[in-house]
Amino acid sequence: FTDKGNKFFSHSSKCPSSTMDSATDAPPLSVGIPPPPSNAANDDASLSSNSSSSSFCPPFPNDAALDAWLQSIAPPRELVCPITQELLKDPVVAQDGHTYERSSLLRWFGMGRNRSPVTNSLLSNTSVEGLVPNLAVQGMASAHRERLGTKLVEICQGVKERSGRCEDGGVRIEGLLDAGADPNGRGAGGNTPLHLLIQSGNIGLAHHLLNHDANVTLANDAGIDCIATADAISNNYSNQSIDWNDFIEELKRRESLEKARAEARERARSQANEEHRERQRTLAANALSNANNSDNIGTNQRGLGRLEDGVGYFPSLAALQFQSAIPGPSPSVAHHENKEKERLDRILKGLAVIVVAYLLMS
Repeated sequence: FTDKGNKFFSHSSKCPSSTMDSATDAPPLSVGIPPPPSNAANDDASLSSNSSSSSFCPPFPNDAALDAWLQSIAPPRELVCPITQELLKDPVVAQDGHTYERSSLLRWFGMGRNRSPVTNSLLSNTSVEGLVPNLAVQGMASAHRERLGTKLVEICQGVKERSGRCEDGGVRIEGLLDAGADPNGRGAGGNTPLHLLIQSGNIGLAHHLLNHDANVTLANDAGIDCIATADAISNNYSNQSIDWNDFIEELKRRESLEKARAEARERARSQANEEHRERQRTLAANALSNANNSDNIGTNQRGLGRLEDGVGYFPSLAALQFQSAIPGPSPSVAHHENKEKERLDRILKGLAVIVVAYLLMS
Protein backbone atom coordinates (compact mmCIF):
# COMPACT_ATOMS: atom_id res chain seq x y z
CA PHE A 1 0.00 0.00 0.00
CA THR A 2 2.86 2.38 0.75
CA ASP A 3 4.25 1.90 -2.74
CA LYS A 4 0.89 2.71 -4.30
CA GLY A 5 0.58 5.73 -2.08
CA ASN A 6 4.03 7.00 -3.03
CA LYS A 7 3.22 6.67 -6.72
CA PHE A 8 0.02 8.56 -6.26
CA PHE A 9 1.75 11.10 -4.04
CA SER A 10 4.29 11.89 -6.71
CA HIS A 11 1.49 12.92 -9.06
CA SER A 12 -1.04 14.44 -6.74
CA SER A 13 -0.11 15.50 -3.24
CA LYS A 14 2.98 17.48 -4.20
CA CYS A 15 1.16 19.14 -7.08
CA PRO A 16 -2.58 19.18 -6.32
CA SER A 17 -4.69 18.92 -9.43
CA SER A 18 -5.35 22.34 -10.90
CA THR A 19 -8.47 21.08 -12.63
CA MET A 20 -10.08 20.04 -9.40
CA ASP A 21 -8.70 22.60 -6.99
CA SER A 22 -8.36 25.74 -9.05
CA ALA A 23 -10.82 27.51 -6.76
CA THR A 24 -8.41 27.47 -3.82
CA ASP A 25 -5.25 29.57 -3.43
CA ALA A 26 -4.39 28.37 0.07
CA PRO A 27 -0.71 27.41 0.59
CA PRO A 28 0.26 23.82 1.60
CA LEU A 29 -0.87 23.07 5.15
CA SER A 30 0.25 20.75 7.91
CA VAL A 31 -1.52 17.40 8.29
CA GLY A 32 -4.79 17.67 10.16
CA ILE A 33 -4.81 21.50 10.38
CA PRO A 34 -7.77 23.18 8.66
CA PRO A 35 -7.13 26.03 6.20
CA PRO A 36 -6.56 29.47 7.75
CA PRO A 37 -8.91 32.35 6.95
CA SER A 38 -8.41 33.56 3.37
CA ASN A 39 -10.25 35.35 0.59
CA ALA A 40 -12.50 32.30 0.38
CA ALA A 41 -13.98 33.01 3.81
CA ASN A 42 -17.43 33.38 2.34
CA ASP A 43 -17.23 29.89 0.92
CA ASP A 44 -15.86 28.48 4.18
CA ALA A 45 -18.76 30.00 6.07
CA SER A 46 -21.09 27.66 4.22
CA LEU A 47 -19.55 24.59 5.87
CA SER A 48 -21.53 22.82 8.54
CA SER A 49 -20.32 23.42 12.05
CA ASN A 50 -19.76 19.74 12.74
CA SER A 51 -17.34 19.06 9.85
CA SER A 52 -14.15 17.43 11.11
CA SER A 53 -10.71 18.66 10.12
CA SER A 54 -10.08 15.42 8.22
CA SER A 55 -12.83 16.44 5.80
CA PHE A 56 -10.79 19.43 4.56
CA CYS A 57 -8.04 17.20 3.14
CA PRO A 58 -5.01 19.49 3.47
CA PRO A 59 -2.00 18.42 1.35
CA PHE A 60 0.67 16.30 3.01
CA PRO A 61 3.80 18.37 3.71
CA ASN A 62 6.23 15.59 2.73
CA ASP A 63 6.59 11.93 1.81
CA ALA A 64 7.11 10.88 5.43
CA ALA A 65 3.74 12.31 6.46
CA LEU A 66 2.01 10.51 3.59
CA ASP A 67 3.74 7.21 4.41
CA ALA A 68 2.75 7.51 8.07
CA TRP A 69 -0.89 8.11 7.12
CA LEU A 70 -0.94 5.22 4.64
CA GLN A 71 0.54 2.95 7.31
CA SER A 72 -2.17 3.99 9.76
CA ILE A 73 -4.97 2.86 7.43
CA ALA A 74 -3.28 -0.26 6.03
CA PRO A 75 -4.98 -3.54 7.04
CA PRO A 76 -3.11 -6.05 9.23
CA ARG A 77 -1.10 -8.57 7.25
CA GLU A 78 -3.42 -11.34 8.45
CA LEU A 79 -6.27 -9.73 6.48
CA VAL A 80 -4.30 -9.39 3.22
CA CYS A 81 -4.30 -12.05 0.50
CA PRO A 82 -0.72 -13.33 -0.12
CA ILE A 83 -1.43 -13.45 -3.87
CA THR A 84 -3.17 -10.14 -4.58
CA GLN A 85 -1.78 -8.18 -1.60
CA GLU A 86 -5.26 -6.72 -1.15
CA LEU A 87 -7.79 -6.82 1.68
CA LEU A 88 -9.62 -10.15 1.72
CA LYS A 89 -13.28 -10.28 0.69
CA ASP A 90 -14.01 -14.01 0.36
CA PRO A 91 -11.20 -15.68 2.34
CA VAL A 92 -10.68 -19.44 2.20
CA VAL A 93 -8.18 -21.74 3.88
CA ALA A 94 -6.13 -23.98 1.57
CA GLN A 95 -4.47 -27.25 2.42
CA ASP A 96 -1.29 -25.43 3.43
CA GLY A 97 -3.20 -23.72 6.28
CA HIS A 98 -2.88 -20.22 4.82
CA THR A 99 -5.79 -17.95 3.95
CA TYR A 100 -6.29 -16.61 0.42
CA GLU A 101 -8.88 -14.78 -1.64
CA ARG A 102 -11.07 -17.50 -3.16
CA SER A 103 -11.06 -16.17 -6.74
CA SER A 104 -7.30 -15.58 -6.73
CA LEU A 105 -6.49 -19.04 -5.38
CA LEU A 106 -8.81 -20.71 -7.91
CA ARG A 107 -7.10 -18.72 -10.66
CA TRP A 108 -3.74 -19.89 -9.27
CA PHE A 109 -4.85 -23.53 -9.41
CA GLY A 110 -6.47 -22.97 -12.82
CA MET A 111 -3.06 -22.08 -14.24
CA GLY A 112 -1.90 -25.63 -13.50
CA ARG A 113 -0.05 -24.79 -10.30
CA ASN A 114 -0.28 -27.35 -7.52
CA ARG A 115 2.09 -25.73 -5.03
CA SER A 116 1.36 -23.41 -2.12
CA PRO A 117 1.73 -19.73 -3.08
CA VAL A 118 3.33 -19.11 0.33
CA THR A 119 5.40 -22.20 1.22
CA ASN A 120 5.86 -23.65 -2.29
CA SER A 121 4.99 -27.08 -0.90
CA LEU A 122 3.04 -29.53 -3.06
CA LEU A 123 -0.72 -29.62 -2.43
CA SER A 124 -2.60 -32.87 -2.95
CA ASN A 125 -6.01 -31.19 -2.99
CA THR A 126 -6.50 -28.22 -5.32
CA SER A 127 -10.24 -28.68 -5.89
CA VAL A 128 -12.98 -26.21 -4.97
CA GLU A 129 -14.30 -28.65 -2.37
CA GLY A 130 -10.93 -28.52 -0.60
CA LEU A 131 -11.28 -24.80 0.17
CA VAL A 132 -12.80 -24.00 3.56
CA PRO A 133 -14.28 -20.51 4.14
CA ASN A 134 -12.46 -18.58 6.87
CA LEU A 135 -15.42 -16.84 8.51
CA ALA A 136 -13.37 -15.33 11.34
CA VAL A 137 -10.99 -13.54 8.96
CA GLN A 138 -13.91 -12.53 6.75
CA GLY A 139 -15.59 -10.83 9.71
CA MET A 140 -12.43 -8.95 10.68
CA ALA A 141 -11.79 -7.87 7.08
CA SER A 142 -15.38 -6.63 6.76
CA ALA A 143 -15.02 -4.61 9.95
CA HIS A 144 -11.81 -3.01 8.66
CA ARG A 145 -13.46 -2.25 5.30
CA GLU A 146 -16.46 -0.62 6.99
CA ARG A 147 -14.21 1.43 9.30
CA LEU A 148 -12.29 2.85 6.34
CA GLY A 149 -15.57 3.31 4.48
CA THR A 150 -16.80 5.56 7.27
CA LYS A 151 -13.70 7.75 6.88
CA LEU A 152 -14.26 7.84 3.13
CA VAL A 153 -17.84 9.05 3.58
CA GLU A 154 -16.66 11.79 5.95
CA ILE A 155 -14.09 13.07 3.45
CA CYS A 156 -16.54 12.99 0.55
CA GLN A 157 -19.08 14.85 2.71
CA GLY A 158 -16.43 17.52 3.35
CA VAL A 159 -15.68 17.79 -0.36
CA LYS A 160 -19.37 18.30 -1.06
CA GLU A 161 -19.62 21.01 1.60
CA ARG A 162 -16.67 22.82 -0.02
CA SER A 163 -18.33 22.74 -3.44
CA GLY A 164 -15.98 20.09 -4.80
CA ARG A 165 -12.68 21.45 -3.50
CA CYS A 166 -10.19 18.93 -2.15
CA GLU A 167 -6.82 20.46 -1.32
CA ASP A 168 -4.88 17.18 -1.40
CA GLY A 169 -6.03 16.36 -4.94
CA GLY A 170 -7.75 13.17 -3.82
CA VAL A 171 -4.76 11.52 -2.15
CA ARG A 172 -6.76 10.50 0.92
CA ILE A 173 -9.67 9.20 -1.12
CA GLU A 174 -7.38 7.13 -3.33
CA GLY A 175 -5.40 5.90 -0.31
CA LEU A 176 -8.52 4.76 1.52
CA LEU A 177 -9.81 2.95 -1.56
CA ASP A 178 -6.44 1.23 -2.11
CA ALA A 179 -6.46 0.13 1.54
CA GLY A 180 -9.83 -1.58 1.02
CA ALA A 181 -12.38 1.03 2.10
CA ASP A 182 -15.99 0.18 1.29
CA PRO A 183 -16.85 2.46 -1.68
CA ASN A 184 -20.57 1.95 -1.06
CA GLY A 185 -20.88 3.16 2.54
CA ARG A 186 -23.77 5.34 3.57
CA GLY A 187 -23.72 8.87 4.94
CA ALA A 188 -26.39 11.40 5.79
CA GLY A 189 -29.58 10.85 3.81
CA GLY A 190 -28.36 7.45 2.65
CA ASN A 191 -25.90 9.05 0.22
CA THR A 192 -22.95 6.94 -0.89
CA PRO A 193 -19.50 8.50 -1.50
CA LEU A 194 -20.31 8.51 -5.21
CA HIS A 195 -23.54 10.43 -4.54
CA LEU A 196 -21.63 13.00 -2.49
CA LEU A 197 -18.86 13.59 -5.04
CA ILE A 198 -21.38 13.92 -7.87
CA GLN A 199 -23.35 16.42 -5.77
CA SER A 200 -20.10 18.32 -5.17
CA GLY A 201 -19.57 18.64 -8.92
CA ASN A 202 -16.10 17.06 -8.77
CA ILE A 203 -16.35 14.29 -11.35
CA GLY A 204 -12.57 13.89 -11.32
CA LEU A 205 -12.71 12.49 -7.79
CA ALA A 206 -15.85 10.52 -8.66
CA HIS A 207 -13.79 8.61 -11.24
CA HIS A 208 -11.57 7.33 -8.39
CA LEU A 209 -14.63 5.61 -6.92
CA LEU A 210 -15.68 4.18 -10.27
CA ASN A 211 -12.18 2.72 -10.70
CA HIS A 212 -12.74 0.85 -7.43
CA ASP A 213 -16.12 -0.59 -8.45
CA ALA A 214 -18.40 1.83 -6.64
CA ASN A 215 -22.01 0.79 -7.24
CA VAL A 216 -23.87 3.24 -9.48
CA THR A 217 -27.28 1.61 -9.01
CA LEU A 218 -27.60 2.29 -5.27
CA ALA A 219 -30.26 4.84 -4.32
CA ASN A 220 -30.25 7.18 -1.33
CA ASP A 221 -33.09 7.61 1.15
CA ALA A 222 -34.95 9.78 -1.38
CA GLY A 223 -34.83 6.95 -3.93
CA ILE A 224 -32.40 8.78 -6.24
CA ASP A 225 -29.54 6.80 -7.77
CA CYS A 226 -26.22 8.16 -9.01
CA ILE A 227 -27.31 8.53 -12.63
CA ALA A 228 -30.34 10.64 -11.69
CA THR A 229 -28.14 12.69 -9.38
CA ALA A 230 -25.64 13.35 -12.18
CA ASP A 231 -28.46 14.32 -14.57
CA ALA A 232 -29.74 16.88 -12.09
CA ILE A 233 -26.32 18.30 -11.12
CA SER A 234 -25.05 18.57 -14.70
CA ASN A 235 -27.56 21.34 -15.35
CA ASN A 236 -25.47 23.56 -13.07
CA TYR A 237 -22.33 23.01 -15.19
CA SER A 238 -23.40 24.02 -18.67
CA ASN A 239 -19.83 25.15 -19.42
CA GLN A 240 -18.64 21.56 -18.83
CA SER A 241 -21.48 19.81 -20.66
CA ILE A 242 -19.17 17.56 -22.67
CA ASP A 243 -17.39 16.24 -19.57
CA TRP A 244 -20.68 15.68 -17.77
CA ASN A 245 -22.28 13.95 -20.75
CA ASP A 246 -19.30 11.61 -21.01
CA PHE A 247 -19.48 10.97 -17.25
CA ILE A 248 -23.21 10.16 -17.37
CA GLU A 249 -22.66 7.80 -20.31
CA GLU A 250 -19.97 6.05 -18.28
CA LEU A 251 -22.40 5.69 -15.36
CA LYS A 252 -25.02 4.16 -17.65
CA ARG A 253 -22.47 1.75 -19.11
CA ARG A 254 -21.45 0.66 -15.62
CA GLU A 255 -25.10 0.28 -14.66
CA SER A 256 -25.58 -2.27 -17.43
CA LEU A 257 -22.43 -4.13 -16.37
CA GLU A 258 -23.52 -4.17 -12.73
CA LYS A 259 -26.93 -5.61 -13.61
CA ALA A 260 -25.27 -8.33 -15.70
CA ARG A 261 -22.82 -9.11 -12.88
CA ALA A 262 -25.66 -9.22 -10.34
CA GLU A 263 -27.55 -11.74 -12.48
CA ALA A 264 -24.39 -13.83 -12.90
CA ARG A 265 -23.77 -13.77 -9.14
CA GLU A 266 -27.34 -14.86 -8.48
CA ARG A 267 -27.02 -17.76 -10.91
CA ALA A 268 -23.69 -18.77 -9.37
CA ARG A 269 -25.17 -18.55 -5.88
CA SER A 270 -28.13 -20.72 -6.84
CA GLN A 271 -25.84 -23.26 -8.46
CA ALA A 272 -23.53 -23.32 -5.41
CA ASN A 273 -26.50 -23.79 -3.07
CA GLU A 274 -27.84 -26.64 -5.17
CA GLU A 275 -24.42 -28.31 -5.24
CA HIS A 276 -24.16 -27.93 -1.47
CA ARG A 277 -27.59 -29.49 -0.96
CA GLU A 278 -26.65 -32.35 -3.26
CA ARG A 279 -23.44 -32.96 -1.29
CA GLN A 280 -25.47 -32.96 1.93
CA ARG A 281 -27.86 -35.54 0.48
CA THR A 282 -24.95 -37.71 -0.61
CA LEU A 283 -23.31 -37.48 2.83
CA ALA A 284 -26.61 -38.30 4.55
CA ALA A 285 -27.16 -41.30 2.27
CA ASN A 286 -23.63 -42.55 2.93
CA ALA A 287 -24.08 -42.14 6.68
CA LEU A 288 -27.39 -44.03 6.52
CA SER A 289 -25.80 -46.82 4.51
CA ASN A 290 -22.92 -47.14 6.98
CA ALA A 291 -25.32 -47.21 9.88
CA ASN A 292 -27.40 -49.94 8.21
CA ASN A 293 -24.30 -52.02 7.64
CA SER A 294 -23.41 -51.83 11.32
CA ASP A 295 -27.03 -52.55 12.42
CA ASN A 296 -26.90 -49.39 14.50
CA ILE A 297 -29.18 -47.04 12.61
CA GLY A 298 -31.08 -44.53 14.74
CA THR A 299 -30.85 -46.58 17.93
CA ASN A 300 -29.81 -44.58 20.95
CA GLN A 301 -28.28 -45.85 24.14
CA ARG A 302 -31.50 -45.57 26.12
CA GLY A 303 -33.65 -47.65 23.79
CA LEU A 304 -35.97 -44.84 22.65
CA GLY A 305 -36.44 -46.30 19.18
CA ARG A 306 -35.42 -45.07 15.75
CA LEU A 307 -34.88 -41.52 14.61
CA GLU A 308 -34.85 -40.46 10.97
CA ASP A 309 -31.68 -38.71 9.81
CA GLY A 310 -32.34 -35.26 8.36
CA VAL A 311 -30.53 -33.19 5.76
CA GLY A 312 -29.70 -29.64 6.74
CA TYR A 313 -27.24 -27.25 8.26
CA PHE A 314 -28.12 -27.96 11.90
CA PRO A 315 -28.98 -31.14 13.83
CA SER A 316 -32.51 -31.39 15.16
CA LEU A 317 -33.18 -30.74 18.83
CA ALA A 318 -34.80 -34.17 19.15
CA ALA A 319 -31.66 -35.82 17.81
CA LEU A 320 -29.53 -33.99 20.35
CA GLN A 321 -31.84 -34.91 23.23
CA PHE A 322 -32.61 -38.54 22.40
CA GLN A 323 -29.29 -39.70 20.99
CA SER A 324 -27.25 -38.89 24.09
CA ALA A 325 -25.50 -36.00 22.38
CA ILE A 326 -26.14 -33.96 25.53
CA PRO A 327 -24.31 -35.37 28.56
CA GLY A 328 -26.48 -36.61 31.39
CA PRO A 329 -26.80 -34.84 34.76
CA SER A 330 -24.49 -35.44 37.68
CA PRO A 331 -25.44 -38.27 40.13
CA SER A 332 -26.70 -35.83 42.78
CA VAL A 333 -28.90 -33.99 40.30
CA ALA A 334 -30.12 -37.29 38.84
CA HIS A 335 -31.11 -38.50 42.34
CA HIS A 336 -33.05 -35.29 42.96
CA GLU A 337 -34.79 -35.60 39.58
CA ASN A 338 -35.84 -39.17 40.34
CA LYS A 339 -37.32 -38.14 43.67
CA GLU A 340 -39.27 -35.34 42.00
CA LYS A 341 -40.51 -37.72 39.32
CA GLU A 342 -41.73 -40.13 41.99
CA ARG A 343 -43.52 -37.32 43.83
CA LEU A 344 -45.21 -36.09 40.67
CA ASP A 345 -46.17 -39.66 39.80
CA ARG A 346 -47.90 -40.09 43.18
CA ILE A 347 -49.75 -36.79 42.74
CA LEU A 348 -50.98 -37.72 39.27
CA LYS A 349 -52.15 -41.13 40.45
CA GLY A 350 -53.96 -39.55 43.36
CA LEU A 351 -55.72 -37.11 41.09
CA ALA A 352 -56.70 -39.95 38.77
CA VAL A 353 -58.26 -41.87 41.69
CA ILE A 354 -60.22 -38.77 42.77
CA VAL A 355 -61.51 -38.18 39.24
CA VAL A 356 -62.58 -41.81 38.83
CA ALA A 357 -64.34 -41.85 42.25
CA TYR A 358 -66.18 -38.60 41.39
CA LEU A 359 -67.37 -40.04 38.12
CA LEU A 360 -68.62 -43.23 39.79
CA MET A 361 -70.48 -41.30 42.50
CA SER A 362 -72.13 -39.00 39.99
